[in-house]
Amino acid sequence: MDPSDVERMRLKKQQQNAQRNEKETAEESTVEEAVVHISEELRRFRVLWPEVMKRTLTTFLARGLFRSINLSNEEWEQLGRDLANCNQLESLDLEDAVGGADVGDYKASCLFRGWTRSSSIKDVDLGCNGFGLEGVQSIVPFLQKASSLKYLDVKGNNIQSEGFNAIFRALRDSPIERLNCAKCGIESIEINSDCIPRNLQQLWIDDNNINADGCREVAKLLQGGATLTHLSLSDNRIGDDGVEILASVLQNNTSLKYLDLDYNRLSVEGRVMILKLMNNISRIEATLQTNCTLHTIYVGVGEDTEEIQECIDYASRFTSNREKVINTQLHSMRRADLCRLQGIEERSDAAFYGEFDPLHLPEILALVGRTHGLSELLVALKSSMTLLFSTVDRVKCLEQEMSYHQARVVSLQAQIAAIKIAEGNVEEVENDPSNKRRRT
Repeated sequence: MDPSDVERMRLKKQQQNAQRNEKETAEESTVEEAVVHISEELRRFRVLWPEVMKRTLTTFLARGLFRSINLSNEEWEQLGRDLANCNQLESLDLEDAVGGADVGDYKASCLFRGWTRSSSIKDVDLGCNGFGLEGVQSIVPFLQKASSLKYLDVKGNNIQSEGFNAIFRALRDSPIERLNCAKCGIESIEINSDCIPRNLQQLWIDDNNINADGCREVAKLLQGGATLTHLSLSDNRIGDDGVEILASVLQNNTSLKYLDLDYNRLSVEGRVMILKLMNNISRIEATLQTNCTLHTIYVGVGEDTEEIQECIDYASRFTSNREKVINTQLHSMRRADLCRLQGIEERSDAAFYGEFDPLHLPEILALVGRTHGLSELLVALKSSMTLLFSTVDRVKCLEQEMSYHQARVVSLQAQIAAIKIAEGNVEEVENDPSNKRRRT
């Protein structure tokens, strides 16, 4: 290669490197300018907000924003006052916005030192901001005065048991409907029956360390005039003892529709408790007393438990216990599978149908045929034939047959008499002299 060509290539490469470095420097400057610009915009926006925006702003979305803006404590407090002055603000999203574990508490304290009340806010997301009990304590006064609050999300903050209990007490007179405290390091729960939020419908406390003792407290939310419709307890440590507590209280609960118990160290027996809650196959009376409000339940799927989850899913499809009886008790194969899973000694089909009132058997057999088809109908007929014929009263049948024949005899006698009367009238007419024709 010619030396002049080598020199040209070297110069060209240097030029490309210089351009690349210049571009990277420009991009870095742009990022820095953007951060400065955001900070300046925030300050400008804050100045204009009380005068211009407070009547129109309804949503404040700042997820992750303030990690790139180094606001001082005074600026955080001022932001809180600005939020308080925005009297139409309904939704605030500050997830992952305040800071990590080392700054979350004091930043939250500063923010809620300025934002102490709101009559318009409905949804507040403070998830994953690294605050703990100190941060919770700074939020409590706001929660007690947020008269329209419907949803609060504090997931991913290390509030632990004391923080959760403080939040729950603060929401006593709140219109709160949804509370998310997932992954908050909660181990124990204290719920005063007199301090339960009256409108609480959905509670997420999954991914914590709640055990059976915690379930006893959670059970208070499912008693009496319970309003809870959604309860997520997945990824805790409630075990079979906790499941037994929940299954007992849910026997008479008519509000809860969704229950997540996945990843809770449940044995096969623990999962079977939930299956029995949904469809106790031991007797028809037991099936009629099972829970028919829950429509979504997760107990987890393992190597030997997939069939249990499938049976729970099947039972949760029905909105009445009568439907459960028809679709499981009156189906021989499903009844046999449920008996096996629930550890119940399977009765013969004849013994099963022997529990019914014989006078109702025709109706039941017709129902089996319509719902499950000919094969199940044949099983039902074969199993109930003896009982079905035992309903026949032989003496009564003979008496009814004799009455029929007696009535028939009377009818025949009447016909014979009518015929004889008719024939007698003909003879009289023939013997009447005035009825004879004269000969010519």
